[in-house]
Order: sequence, then structure tokens, then C-alpha cells
Amino acid sequence: MQNNPQNLSTIFFNRVGEMREFPALQFKVGKSPYQSMSWTELGKVVRETACGLAHLGLTPQSKVGIFSQTAHLWIISDFAAIANGAVSVPIYPTSSTSDIEYILNNSKASFVFVQNEKLLAKVLGIKEKLPTVKSFIVMYPGADKRVTIEGLVEEHKLPNGSVLTFEQVRELGAQNVQKLGGLIEQRSRATKLEDLATIIYTSGTTGTPKGVPLTHSNILAVCHDMTHVLPISRDEIYLSYLPLSHVFERICGEFYWMHSGGTCAFAEGIEHLGKNMAELKPSMLLVVPRVLDKIYSKVKSGIDGASGRRKKLIDWSLEVAKEVRRELAKGKKLRLGLQMKYLVAEKLVLKKLRERIGPNLRLIVSGGAPATPETLEFFGAVGITTLEGYGLTETSAPLAVNLWPKNKLGTVGPTLPSVEARVSEEGELMVRGGSIFSGYYNNPEATKEAFDQGWFKTGDIVAIDQEGYIKITDRKKDIIVNSSGKNIAPQKIEAALKTNLPMINQVVIFGDKKKYLAAVVTLDEQQAMEFSREQGWHFDTIQELAKSKELNQYLKKEFAKRTTDLPEYEQVKRFTLLSEELSVEAGELTATLKIKRNVVAKNYKHLIDAMYDEGSAAAVSSPNYVSTGR
Repeated sequence: MQNNPQNLSTIFFNRVGEMREFPALQFKVGKSPYQSMSWTELGKVVRETACGLAHLGLTPQSKVGIFSQTAHLWIISDFAAIANGAVSVPIYPTSSTSDIEYILNNSKASFVFVQNEKLLAKVLGIKEKLPTVKSFIVMYPGADKRVTIEGLVEEHKLPNGSVLTFEQVRELGAQNVQKLGGLIEQRSRATKLEDLATIIYTSGTTGTPKGVPLTHSNILAVCHDMTHVLPISRDEIYLSYLPLSHVFERICGEFYWMHSGGTCAFAEGIEHLGKNMAELKPSMLLVVPRVLDKIYSKVKSGIDGASGRRKKLIDWSLEVAKEVRRELAKGKKLRLGLQMKYLVAEKLVLKKLRERIGPNLRLIVSGGAPATPETLEFFGAVGITTLEGYGLTETSAPLAVNLWPKNKLGTVGPTLPSVEARVSEEGELMVRGGSIFSGYYNNPEATKEAFDQGWFKTGDIVAIDQEGYIKITDRKKDIIVNSSGKNIAPQKIEAALKTNLPMINQVVIFGDKKKYLAAVVTLDEQQAMEFSREQGWHFDTIQELAKSKELNQYLKKEFAKRTTDLPEYEQVKRFTLLSEELSVEAGELTATLKIKRNVVAKNYKHLIDAMYDEGSAAAVSSPNYVSTGR
């Protein structure tokens, strides 16, 4: 299928024709080693699957749900739907049944790709409430030996064709490719830039998910901008592990990879990321800050454990490299003396650190939440281009990204070339441009609220410097108004409390309509226990340590030190240590690990209320020594 690039489908098939036997995908099936699929084979599988869907009755602009973790069949299913001119609708595998029901009904999905029998059982539980769904297509059958497709079909008394496997759909397509291949090509070419490509439902930090319809034009505007800002080549190996249900991985991973070529490799899961990085040696990685912080923490532990002279050399080398990066970020020419120091640091230390992190890793892009400047600075100093970007589902993911080498830590960089930005009187960032959506799906009220005279209101409070670099200071809706009417931005305080404290994993601040701020805090178990041993404290478990007077007093002093320059009303007066991390499963984090402040407030209401217990004489000045599990 050779034609002028005009939409995601035609660009995909043109890429297949250009790349041919070059590896397109690397993935594992079960416990097997990594295997490769060439671009030619990928094009064949997508075409056959697209024909299979057409044979089953899929039509242009129909909706196709994808209910799965990130995997190679995820993107094949996506491109098969798009090749039909249809619209893909991703669903997080951790979604509640109420959200699944809402998304499939709101989008009127006719087919749903489902990862395995476990997720199939979940969605079949609400089958009678999904009138538009014709068939469920199981991508990886047999993964859960305790559940079978046959058993589920019998249990739910489903008619023939209600549940199919991916291979069955592909085989249907292969049998009919002579008859339907021309139809797929016709549908692909007929798809207009203004046609919908996908509807991505917001991860729901508040309330019911809202459908964000993105057109082929929206997505390609970002891809075009990114080629000028972060160019990648056909030699890249990109490691995919973040949820494809989220706009960050979908646009910057799947679609930008497809647009630019190279190899997309799939991790077995976030818990296997380190092992898979060693196996694949990727050159490019998208991360959310918590993942980057964990990689940094592991590397830093090794540095801190080095012998005296060796550690001094490493510290010196990193300081030299950081100075180099700061000078380059300012656009300055390096002094000869600094250049010579850097050559020594590179030879003796920096090159070896890069080898340890990833011998081929050259580019890391962080998004989804504010990154830790110290972590970004470290990776940049080591010699891995590490940039923070920013965007929303409504902006087709990135609307701004830092530039290299002019990388300003603490900012998310300037807007992409096609995006215009302005700041409202309240300090809210407002944007417009080719990558910005036009309104929520079947939700005119939410659409009206989201725009102001054609400008999309991001909900983020920002400051923009003279060079156009954006610094996000807070979420508009997250602002706390205390009992004295003072407006408080919690995120900057939360970041201050975590700075240079590796044992602190998460901090969530509360204080709306209250006299003072209080926080719930979670610990990184490994870092906290190591610190405890270094201090000579004798605790066998994280639960014991979290309850200890020693740790609470230490953190009280550290928190006070980190907020001493803040006004009194912005200082945290009480905190509670939790013995477990906040989690996606408990609904406290989105799939991309953003904290759902309202859910945390609900789940730990009794602890938060206790921190505001006016019956305690020490309520305003001392922490609440409580540790809790669920």
C-alpha cells in the first residue's frame, strides 16, 4: 500500500514499505527469549487482522475497545482498527467495571480486544449492559490456566462469535485477504486528517472519565513537531513499558515510533524493567518520575557504597559534568580548563556509569508528573540526554518539552512549534494549535467549561520566562484554601519535603479550610531500612520503623529544615507515616502513577481527621506517630 502520507494508516503502510526486513518489534511470549518481527511481517499481520475485522462487520468510524496491558498485540490491534478507518478506544486493565461500562457505552464500541481470560471474565460480568458490543477478541488466550474461554462462554451462555481469539480473527482475514485487501486499502486512503483516530478517556483523578477524541491531524501535528525537537532514527531501539492506554506512551511511544521508524521493544512489565533493559540495551526510554527516581536511587546506592578515594573521584566527576551542563544550558562556551576536567571525568567515571545504566541509552524523556530536578541533573551529567516534557490527553500529550543542550531544570521547556500559549489573569496556562482537541466526546457541558474563546484551559498554574520556558507551579484545582483564606500550592511543598530524602516515596498534603497543613507520607522500604541500619536503629520490619519515635523525630526535623523559608501557613505541622505505598489497585494512583488526592483523602480520612484533633495539646507542633496498613 504505497501512497502519499496523509493519515496514520497510510504513514504506517508506507513505513512498512520503506523499512521492509528491518526489525519493527521485539517481544516475549510467555517465558521465551525475546523474538523479533520485521516491518514486512508486521504489515502482513496488521493487514490480515484488519481484513478479519472487516469480515466481522467493522466499518469506518466504528469504535474498537482495547482492554489490555502494554504488549505487541496491543499496537497491532490498534493499527488494524485504524486501517479500517475505525476509532480505537483504550481502556486501562486496572479500570473498575463501572468505568469499563461507561467507556464502552459512551463510545458505542462494537468490538473489544481483551488481553486474556482474566480480563475477559471481568468484562463479561457486565456484558448485558453493553448493547453495542458484538464480539470480544482475546489477544493472549491460555495465559491464565484457571480460566478458559470455553468455560466463560458456557457460563455466560454466549452465542457463537461473541468471543474469538486474536488468531481466529487474523485467520479470517488471511482467508479473505484477496477479497478484502482492496477494501482495507480503500478505507485507509479515504480516511481524512480531520477524522477521529482514537478516543482516550481521562484517567479520572476526579469524577467520571471524560472521552478525549483525537484526530489523525491532532496526532500527526505532534509527530511533526517532535521530529524537529527530538529527532530519532531508524536505528533506535525504543523500550515500551508504560500503559498504552495513556496518551504519553501512545503518542510519544507508539505513534512517534511508527512515524519515525526504528524498533519498538516491549518490557515484560515495569517490575522487569531493569532485566529487560539489560537484555535489549535500548537507546530511548519514556519514563514517569517515580521510575526514573528508582533507577537513580539504585545507581546512587552503588556510588555511596564506593570506597573513600573512589567515591571522591565519582563525586568530583559528577560535579564537573553538572557544571558543564549548566554552562551549556546557558548557551555559554566552555572554558578550556573545564573542558580538560570534563575529558578526565568522562574517561575515568562518566563512561562507566553510562555502561552501568544502559550502554546504548542516549535519550530519556520524563512526563506524566513533575520530575525531581536532582534526578534529571544526574542523568544529564552522566551523558544521557534527559528531558522533562509536559502535556495532557487533551493536547495529544506533549505540548512542551525541554531542549538540548539548553535544558532548564525545573521547567518543562517551551511549547512545541505548532502550539501557542498564553497565561490567564489567574496564572492558568491556556493553549491552542493543531494538536489540541476540539471538545470532549458526547459531553458539551465539559467542553464549554474547558475552553475560553478557543483557548483550551489546561488547569495548570504556570510562569513563563523570557525564552518561553514554562514552569508549572501547581494544578489550579489542587490549590488548598486554608481557614484564613490563604491559597496554598501543595505540589511545591510536597516536592520540597522529598528533596534529597531517598527514603520518602510519596507525600500528599491536606489542609483545605483548616488552620494548618498535614500530610500522609509513604516510605521506600529499602532506602528507609538501610538508613535505619546506618543510624544504628534496630528494627526488623518497615512497620516497626514507621511507628518508631526515632524516625518520626528525624523526619520532623528534616521536614522543618526543608520548609523553613516558606511562610508559616505553608509549613507542614503534622504528618502520618503509612506502612504501605499508595497504589493503583487501591484507586489512589492513576495508571501513570499520579496521585488521586481525593481518593487518598477518602481512604485515610480517619488518619487525616486525627491530625486535626484539636483535643490534643500537641496537635499543632508534633507529628502523629501512626503507621497503618490497609
